[in-house]
Amino acid sequence: MRMTDPMAADGHHALKWLASDDGSVDRSFAAGLDSLRAQQRHLQQSLRDGFQSRTEVLEWCHAVDVVSGGQTPETWHEELVQDRWEVACLMADADDRVAICDQAPSDDETADAFRRRLIRKVLLPAFQDATELLRERVGEFSDEEGVKDAERIQYVAGRPRLHQRAVEQHGMLRWTLRDPPRVESEVMAWAEDIIHMTEGHVRSGFIEDVLDRHGDWWHSLTRGPSVRLEWLLASEIFPAMNSSLSELVTNSNELADVAGRAKEVPPG
Repeated sequence: MRMTDPMAADGHHALKWLASDDGSVDRSFAAGLDSLRAQQRHLQQSLRDGFQSRTEVLEWCHAVDVVSGGQTPETWHEELVQDRWEVACLMADADDRVAICDQAPSDDETADAFRRRLIRKVLLPAFQDATELLRERVGEFSDEEGVKDAERIQYVAGRPRLHQRAVEQHGMLRWTLRDPPRVESEVMAWAEDIIHMTEGHVRSGFIEDVLDRHGDWWHSLTRGPSVRLEWLLASEIFPAMNSSLSELVTNSNELADVAGRAKEVPPG
């Protein structure tokens, strides 16, 4: 089955469909591997088109992690966002590229060459690994019964639990990049949420470091959005989120029609 353009056009660079609440998401009737492929193609095209801001780049990085099932290299986010020239190459507008790095290419051809190299070196190998991991688990069932003319996606790769974590992670990332916590109670709650949505894949002592008023985390969070906060997220939070996504892909073997049901409290 060849996925059509309307499906790829559903959402923007940062997996817009992940932001939908349960009541507004249309069922896709898409086989897990087919819907995953459509998402992967869409993110590749988003990269080729270019972005409007550094924030969009980080959101796109997480979206790539999601549709690769956490199979991207652990340090690729950090290496990308800390290299101003590379980030500049991802901007759609030449003036934005120069504003980020005065040595960035002003011509679209050079920028596009870097984007194609990023697809070849990072995205495609990760996407292949994800397909190999998922093919036996999601190839035989879909979001719901049948596969026909899909235009929307309900679950990432037909995996409800993976989708749930991806939605939580993506929402937290978008919020942190725009309006990070400012006071101690909010910072503590933020750190606890990070631990939850990464299923504990942050290092020991993470909360203590975040609450250290003389540390980088406290300064970056409470002072508002900044390039330094982006670097911290890319170096520490992205790998933790990636590890949890990878674990869900390799260990969670759930069927779409049962995994989403509410669990009853056991008797006794």
